[in-house]
Amino acid sequence: MSGEAQTSTKADPKSRRGIHVTERAAQEILRVMEEHAMPVATTWVRVGAKGGGCSGFSYVLDFDPNGPTEFDLPFQMHGLHVVIDKKSEFFMGGTILDFNDGLLDRGFVFKNPAATGTCGCGTSFSA
Repeated sequence: MSGEAQTSTKADPKSRRGIHVTERAAQEILRVMEEHAMPVATTWVRVGAKGGGCSGFSYVLDFDPNGPTEFDLPFQMHGLHVVIDKKSEFFMGGTILDFNDGLLDRGFVFKNPAATGTCGCGTSFSA
């Protein structure tokens, strides 16, 4: 792990900085990592936004074995290493990543305070 990763902080859900992962979402991410034999100590959860989607931007959620670069902001919470690139953080600062486990709406949910509009699909937003 890089020196930057060791100085990472915990994201504050009341702050407009970083990403906050709920305990329920973290448990699901950890379950998937275990299912796919990904080492928790060296696997990063990369959250971000990319252009496209119904509303202008699409959320990105992926695993990153390489960890943060100088263009990223690293955080640690609920036993996870989470990273977001600084450009995405501009559009997603303060976002809460949660997980719904209902029969009809199972999946990850992004609650983005910077979003000015969202799409019914739940994976795109405008800012």
